[in-house]
Amino acid sequence: MTKNIQIEVIPQLKDNYSYLVYSDVKKLAVVIDPAEATPIIEFIKDNNITLSGILITHHHSDHTSGINDILNFHSTEIYSPNPNINKTSKIIKEGEVIKFDFIEFEVIATSGHTLDHIAYYSKKNNLLFSGDTLFRFGCGRVFEGTYDEMKHSLNKIEKLDDSTNVYCGHEYTIHNLKFLKGIFDNYNKLDKAEKEIFKQIKNTKSSMPFNLGDEKKLNPFLSLKSPTYRNFMENKGFDDVKMFKYLRDLRNDY
Repeated sequence: MTKNIQIEVIPQLKDNYSYLVYSDVKKLAVVIDPAEATPIIEFIKDNNITLSGILITHHHSDHTSGINDILNFHSTEIYSPNPNINKTSKIIKEGEVIKFDFIEFEVIATSGHTLDHIAYYSKKNNLLFSGDTLFRFGCGRVFEGTYDEMKHSLNKIEKLDDSTNVYCGHEYTIHNLKFLKGIFDNYNKLDKAEKEIFKQIKNTKSSMPFNLGDEKKLNPFLSLKSPTYRNFMENKGFDDVKMFKYLRDLRNDY
């Protein structure tokens, strides 16, 4: 990540996150998935930052409900994948690059959780804002798409560089990890990860961001390269999609 790019993690609602991506040098920012405007506006004011845009990952209200109040504070462009999302001014789709004066993002279509879901990727800065597609040790519920679509979306993310820092839409990390430990109860790498995460949360009040390379080793929704997960899958007679569906259905009821 370039030195002048900063990420402010802004807790929203019960367990949502919004993110303010800004330049210390140029004093410009974009905000991702605002649900509550007040803490976002306060940070912008306190740091004398100018807002260059609002980026939306999908249409659920817990990712969009802060738009109106932010626009009342400062008029700016709303980038979203769906014209029905409140105040959208720029419709964006797979493969497009959104350029700001301090950063640019590639749009990755990640349907499954919703049909319109997208993620924002900055290769130069090793950043991915995954919304509700990829969570730390988990993934989003499949509400509108299919299991195949969601797995295909996660496969796209799996192909990104291991150095990528991921910021997702909710603080579900500990719950996701407990779920995995209940199934893979002898996988000591999950125990080690749990200690590191508790330390991170104690220090920063958040489990964001997380490293994509580490996630590929430990998150069976994202990757099944771990021998522990492969053996489990083979013993069940599952292919990748059946394994994904099996875990996702169990997680829905956890």
